[in-house]
Amino acid sequence: MFISTFASRLRSLSVAAGLTVGIASAGPLAIPGAWAEESLNVKLRSVAEHAVPSGLEADAKLLVHTMPDVRGSQTPATTLLFVPKGRAPTEGWPIVAWAHGTSTPGQKTCAPSLTPELDGGLTRDGFPSDYVYQIGELLRAGYAVVAPDLEGLGAQAIGPYPYFGAASGARSLISAVEAARLAEPHLSNRYAAMGHSDGGHLALGVEAHAHEAPELEFVGTVASVPYTSVAATADHFGEAARTANDGAAANQARMMREFQGALMTVGLTADKPAFDPRAVMGNDLAGLLLEFRSLCSVKAIGTIDAAVKAKGEAFDGLKKDWATNPDMRAFLAANDPAASPDFLLRRPTLVVQGTADGFVLEPLTTAFVERLRGKGAPVTYKTYPGADHFSVIRKADDDVLAFLRERFAD
Repeated sequence: MFISTFASRLRSLSVAAGLTVGIASAGPLAIPGAWAEESLNVKLRSVAEHAVPSGLEADAKLLVHTMPDVRGSQTPATTLLFVPKGRAPTEGWPIVAWAHGTSTPGQKTCAPSLTPELDGGLTRDGFPSDYVYQIGELLRAGYAVVAPDLEGLGAQAIGPYPYFGAASGARSLISAVEAARLAEPHLSNRYAAMGHSDGGHLALGVEAHAHEAPELEFVGTVASVPYTSVAATADHFGEAARTANDGAAANQARMMREFQGALMTVGLTADKPAFDPRAVMGNDLAGLLLEFRSLCSVKAIGTIDAAVKAKGEAFDGLKKDWATNPDMRAFLAANDPAASPDFLLRRPTLVVQGTADGFVLEPLTTAFVERLRGKGAPVTYKTYPGADHFSVIRKADDDVLAFLRERFAD
């Protein structure tokens, strides 16, 4: 069902190129004195009023600040800050640091701050994300929401986007919280990490880096359909391609397998530019990577989809042993918590998963959670029958808000 829905949405995409920027912001507000600075060497460069997406009751600002990059230097970053209307609690608004899902493999303009739906183009290209709804629910519940574009994304980005980089994503979120507190005096020092899809995967990494901002109090994590178990996901689609009853289904499953490897290779080469993609894939897939990384997610998937359909079984894509290549294996072990035997959570964590998700597969998420629980991790796991990759956001809303209330009440 998912595959056929995906195919129909691909067919309906416009072929028009370019990004429509739906939110304009006013000029930057002056910040008195020198750049402010806190842990992680975060410096606030500017604060600009930002248009509020329809349906949100909030004050919105675009923050330009610095954060540590993957090479140990500082890099410009952009973050959206949403603050509820009304009087702040005595201790300040508690903060939810919110991470978006995969909006692109590497194109910096596919950033939440540059699209009215806060999803880098997912809704525009045919996959309504419900991100505005989710952020609105958090605001109505009394949380300030800090939403970074992530390292390498957004109008100010100057370096590559280290896709799937766990440390980069965690530091993007923590640095965004620090920048928000420099920009807004009525914020608490208490925060939770939250994200959807790859954002859920990145939120899971915050705990390991929370000590880098000792002035902040990290209370826990919400991971919605976290993108983990990548090699196993590719294996699933490879088997589905081999056992499909017809050519169209086989090509769709094959495309999804190639998509996993393409994403990971783009992430790996952002970290190790000298890595040769042909170590893990054939010429057909390697030849698509430059265009693939330059597009927003849905059109990036479309490039692989079209190429696979054109060649079918003859498509020269991922090698059978792609995930065991030493560089790729090290990349997955460092960034995919399901591939790391040492990954552990000690702070309360909620994982939510739809049973009909065609991107993040419920059996693999369930197995990952059970491994964590077997190590004593305090993980609450909720599944939602019939929910897919995006509808899970609304179906899990009550459970997510209840979990956050408990965490901030502690």
